[in-house]
Amino acid sequence: MTSFSRTHPQLFGFAVTFAGVAFFFPDALVIRLVGVDTMTVAVWRGLFAGLVTLIGLALFAPSAFRDWRILASGPGAAIMLLQGIGSVFFLGSIGATSAANALLILASAPFLSALISGYLLKERLSPATWGAIVAVFAGVAIIASGSLRGGGLFGDGLALCNALTIALYYIVLRAAPGRNLLLPIAVGYLLTSLIALPFAPLPPLDLRQWGLLALSGGVILSGGVALLVIGPRYLPAAEVTLITMLEVVIGPLLVWWGLGEVPARASLIGGGVIVAAIALHAVIRLREGSRQA
Repeated sequence: MTSFSRTHPQLFGFAVTFAGVAFFFPDALVIRLVGVDTMTVAVWRGLFAGLVTLIGLALFAPSAFRDWRILASGPGAAIMLLQGIGSVFFLGSIGATSAANALLILASAPFLSALISGYLLKERLSPATWGAIVAVFAGVAIIASGSLRGGGLFGDGLALCNALTIALYYIVLRAAPGRNLLLPIAVGYLLTSLIALPFAPLPPLDLRQWGLLALSGGVILSGGVALLVIGPRYLPAAEVTLITMLEVVIGPLLVWWGLGEVPARASLIGGGVIVAAIALHAVIRLREGSRQA
């Protein structure tokens, strides 16, 4: 595996990133199928994800525990906090608006990251990036306009808050290249459980619900994030963004297929604007990269 990543870094990066994104394809559907309050989902999902990640580190990367001081570092503390509150925002949005809205608004995260990086790090944004930012937020506004009539505006707001936490997450990962942040991520999962606990009714669950929660937290969340932390080290940001958009498209389709939750017309129009803007931006960036190579 190590030799393949060295000899074919882009192919390895694509494969790992695609696998990480594919983990999340059924996530919204699985959360819906649990059939309980989303804060209850947050408690058990975070606990399963945290325990599985800690066990995985103990088995395959025990050296991560020797660097426990990373938890008290700036990047480590930021990752824990962002992971903790981000999952609460995501699950809250899934419960308060349609799955399509929650996932499509989430697609604004890379461009929120670009805006924040431009402001904090004084990075100059290209015209293509500015154009994509305007188009993405136009799409978000179209989606929100539909929620004004449908009563899901609060959930859309939670989805936008989740996108903001993910944008900051990207910035922290970029500011700490080469550092193993899986231990802070695991603690962040457990922090999600603690944050959600006071708001969760915690009803008794049947075996099917426990299985779905274990799947969502212990497999989808922990496995997907572990792969996505690795993959982007080998790929340009534009390629990563393009691959991650598959979740935005496939996730709502699975909920539509599995539960008959048909996206509103405004969601389809706004989502189309967002996906088109991101895909066009990624193609432009890839062409720019190939000219410079």
